[in-house]
Amino acid sequence: MHRAQALLSAEPDGWMETLGARITEAEPGRVVLELEAGPQHRHGGGVVQGGVITQIADAAMGMSLATLQEDGLWNTTIELKINFLRPVVEGRLRAVGRVVEMKQTLLFSEADVLDDRDRLVARASSTCMPVPQGQGRE
Repeated sequence: MHRAQALLSAEPDGWMETLGARITEAEPGRVVLELEAGPQHRHGGGVVQGGVITQIADAAMGMSLATLQEDGLWNTTIELKINFLRPVVEGRLRAVGRVVEMKQTLLFSEADVLDDRDRLVARASSTCMPVPQGQGRE
């Protein structure tokens, strides 16, 4: 539970600060990230760029896994799949990440990204591997 609380109390920094994302809910096995989508998130076609939606989904999934990992361990994504169901122009996006299963060397999670009317915008799934905190795959 303490890792979930630590995520909730942390100030957004890095990519989260840049995009304007924040963690709004965190409990063991589940994390919600929110983003107020606006013009700065749109591509030339006038809708929120898919990479922005993927970013918050990937982070919600990884953080949901981290809430159940031992101290000193984090995770890194080794495979990610996402389906986009509807375009978004602006408004609040919520990425709800949840743990599916955790094995010794592989971690599985899913995320739904919802718009401000609670409609499904995208559904993602990922496979991650545990890594020592602060390190990537080597």
